[in-house]
Amino acid sequence: MPIGLAPTVRSTFEAHRIDFDAMENAPLLDLPFNPGCRIRGYSAINQPNCQIIVEDFMPGDEIWWTFAHDEIQYAISGEMEVEVYLPPLYSEVKKAHIVPGTVYSYPVGARKHLKVLGDKPFRHICFCPPSPDYPFPTLEEIKGA
Repeated sequence: MPIGLAPTVRSTFEAHRIDFDAMENAPLLDLPFNPGCRIRGYSAINQPNCQIIVEDFMPGDEIWWTFAHDEIQYAISGEMEVEVYLPPLYSEVKKAHIVPGTVYSYPVGARKHLKVLGDKPFRHICFCPPSPDYPFPTLEEIKGA
């Protein structure tokens, strides 16, 4: 049982320096509901308040995804086109061309369709509050593999 005023498990301070070299050794994971699409990445921080993932989408892939939580992302390299269908009726559509240095957000319930452009992966950082506890390996697990 947690001690203190909060009735739930609390997050703690954590700092992480992104290891871009490790990304090349991260395992390719099948993306649910997207046959043939594989992503790679690792969980940099996973606290109750937020999971932070460094993630690559592969060149040429087209991905559909629906968000079960709010998510903020920051583009590091590569580029993609994205269409975001907003709840509740999904008739409002936002489109964007995402390049390195772009920060963007998806609201809970949003459905996205993206296409990775060019010949290199689209690398980004995902901030997922609260933590959905996605099954990405940690940096330590990648380096130990």
